Amino acid sequence: MEDAVEGTSKSFGMSVCEKSNIVSVTDKVHNLLLSGQMMGKEMVLVRAIIGFNTEYGCVLKVCIRSLSQSVSKAIGDCIE
Repeated sequence: MEDAVEGTSKSFGMSVCEKSNIVSVTDKVHNLLLSGQMMGKEMVLVRAIIGFNTEYGCVLKVCIRSLSQSVSKAIGDCIE
């Protein structure tokens, strides 16, 4: 799970919020909060929910927020 959290935060290239990169060893689901700017002007918030399943490994669910729908969509399209 720690590797998934680290990889996700590096992939988005954003800052970690509220020390959400610290993973509890007992949790099967982790919420990673990220924030940053797209192209230096659009503020973006990302909530990445990382779950662990013995059958599939780590599973990622991402919620992206910004004032621009096209920015949110572009970020979402990068991880598909």
